[in-house]
Amino acid sequence: MSHFLKVVLAAALLCGTATPATAQQAPTWEFSLVPMYFWATSLDGTLAAGPVSVPIALDFSDAADHLGGAFSFHFEASRGRFGVMTDLNFIKLTSSAPFSVGSRQITGDFELDNVMFEAAGLYELHHESRLSVIGGLRTYTLAPVITFRETGPGVTPVDESRTSADAFAGVVLRPRINDKWGVIARADIGAGNADLTWSVVGGLEYRFKPWGGLEFGYKALGIDVEGGENNLRSYDVTHSGPIVGLRLHWQR
Repeated sequence: MSHFLKVVLAAALLCGTATPATAQQAPTWEFSLVPMYFWATSLDGTLAAGPVSVPIALDFSDAADHLGGAFSFHFEASRGRFGVMTDLNFIKLTSSAPFSVGSRQITGDFELDNVMFEAAGLYELHHESRLSVIGGLRTYTLAPVITFRETGPGVTPVDESRTSADAFAGVVLRPRINDKWGVIARADIGAGNADLTWSVVGGLEYRFKPWGGLEFGYKALGIDVEGGENNLRSYDVTHSGPIVGLRLHWQR
């Protein structure tokens, strides 16, 4: 009988030690926040609003000279295989340039507000490579204001605002090279009110502390909007350039 009690006691002790270990393996919430990232974006494309056709070709140095304001924000939360993310980017550009009004070239003042917002969900397919699929909604708000320094037929100021909403899907890849370095890669494509949107990001994160890392790489975003009920007829522009930011990490 004493031998039997010893076996039962040993089994109970094993079960008691196994239960906390199992509890420790339960997935926890992981969060990351980039409170303000810098995107040295260049623009290349065209905008058509009312009778005006505006070529947009600004490299970063030109865009920086005409930068009227900027704000950005990125947040992610994940538990186990599932995650969510949101991203907000605002850019305001001002410039004086010649515009095409029919066959005429007329000088005017150009102000352009761009607001890009994303909300998406992620599902991890492979843990070691941290390969995930991503899908969600991307909105793009464009608000050009154009005033002319001359008058004449068809020379009408433009003050429009339009928001395009697109569903998008793609893949995210974030393998760790070692304790300090990790890869950041993403590619997606979307459609909806806009004819086409696409996004590509590639870079590295240097984790200088468990709670913080420096990200740097390259980001490109293409927007192609056609038609509409107002005077903003089309917007076909690619935003691209280096990106850098401080990412904060924590768990709960």
